[in-house]
Amino acid sequence: MSSVCVLTPIVVGSWPAISAAVLGAAGAMGFAAVGAEERLPGPTGRRRVETDVPNSEVVSETLARGEKIRFTRDGVSIEFGVDGRGKCTVCATGEGYTDAQLRRIGEEVAGRIVQQFTYHKLVSELKQRGYSIAEESVEGDQSIQLRVRLGQ
Repeated sequence: MSSVCVLTPIVVGSWPAISAAVLGAAGAMGFAAVGAEERLPGPTGRRRVETDVPNSEVVSETLARGEKIRFTRDGVSIEFGVDGRGKCTVCATGEGYTDAQLRRIGEEVAGRIVQQFTYHKLVSELKQRGYSIAEESVEGDQSIQLRVRLGQ
């Protein structure tokens, strides 16, 4: 017997869990981390587009609003963080890009963050409940398919 399960995640977790997903997603997409002490170039001539991370409700006492992780690739800077409302946001900034291009890049990064967070959360929950991963594949559209079974 088999079944198909499509997940619509709500991103809820502590900063360490969320930041691990952010680092994994950004690294897989070719972005390099920008240290906290490094400043991103100023806004002169650069467009800036902010996107909410879909289905995110960050609830954690350890997660400070305004905390950010920064990445850069090919002249585009990505800033992931939590805004004043407690929502996860991705802000894409770049010179020579249209708002539509920056929005697409930001949405792609946001989608990959949610995917990484959901994947790690799902796998850890399955293991806690006695399931094991029988088969795993990444499709051409970057979707992940898992086959699980009860027990080892």
